[in-house]
Amino acid sequence: MVFELDQNKSKVHQIAHKISSAISRGEYKEGDALPSINKISSDFNLSRDTVYKAFQNLKNRGIIESVPTKGYFVTKKVNNIFVLLDVFSSFKDDFYKELIHHLSLNYRIDLYFHQFNEKLFNNLIIDSLGRYDLYIVTNFINDVYYDVLDRLDNSKVLLIDLGKFKKDKFSYICQGFDNTLYDCLTSGLDLIRKYNELRFIFPMEAEHPQSCIPFFIKFCEDNGLKYQLVRRKMEETDIMPGVAYLLARHSDVVEFTKICRAKKLKMGEDVGLITFNDTPMLEVIENGITVISTDFKQMGKLTAEYIKNRQKIQTYIPTRLIVRGSL
Repeated sequence: MVFELDQNKSKVHQIAHKISSAISRGEYKEGDALPSINKISSDFNLSRDTVYKAFQNLKNRGIIESVPTKGYFVTKKVNNIFVLLDVFSSFKDDFYKELIHHLSLNYRIDLYFHQFNEKLFNNLIIDSLGRYDLYIVTNFINDVYYDVLDRLDNSKVLLIDLGKFKKDKFSYICQGFDNTLYDCLTSGLDLIRKYNELRFIFPMEAEHPQSCIPFFIKFCEDNGLKYQLVRRKMEETDIMPGVAYLLARHSDVVEFTKICRAKKLKMGEDVGLITFNDTPMLEVIENGITVISTDFKQMGKLTAEYIKNRQKIQTYIPTRLIVRGSL
């Protein structure tokens, strides 16, 4: 290893990166001893404390391990992690990329999707039994507990994303859908009042949790707003001036945009639009689409921390209304 350090950047992080890169290149293999702290300090004119902190950084990330009186070694243990998500989407991609970004090479992730297929969900979990060190699971439905989860050691399970059911025996990092929807709409109330009506287009087959519907109704009634709940596929005749729309599906956002262009309706003036779960696409459509969204990158980061320290966590990721030109 050669340590040519940028004096304007953290020496600790640079040393840790150079050692982990050397391991990635195969210069040091599983079980190999690393040069001692004293040797690196002496050879490269670095303070012993700086090198020690770099080693601790690598140790905390599971890349190396220490043996009393013998020094530091490339870790031999490979942690097998089962990750079961519902469907692939850009925001789940954000979650996954953030997850693997914060994990070292000795964590092997096997990623599966249940595609909202109950049989597939059950079979994937059953087939995984005893094969993994930890289980990261997005439940099948937000407000239903599935007994197949009892087949897993609850101390090795982290539930993510969906979880409106009693889950105290598990670790979880979830997002809210119910009171959260009410609170986010309340934060945008002044903008929503620009319109004569608020319509929630929520087809029966939409994957968004249906438990949020009563909170949409409560928000409208508490604030004296005219509202309508549309439980079918959106049609061109549904889109009219003076109405704000809450869309459960991203596919409807594209169709909504096409209809507005055809009818020469300007978002944010003639019609309003809010949808769920932010993506880069929603930042650039028209003048930007207003979204109710959870920080999936934060969910990925916290999941990685759980995997590394295995300390029980029970938290909800904050959800907020991101206002853009469409409202």
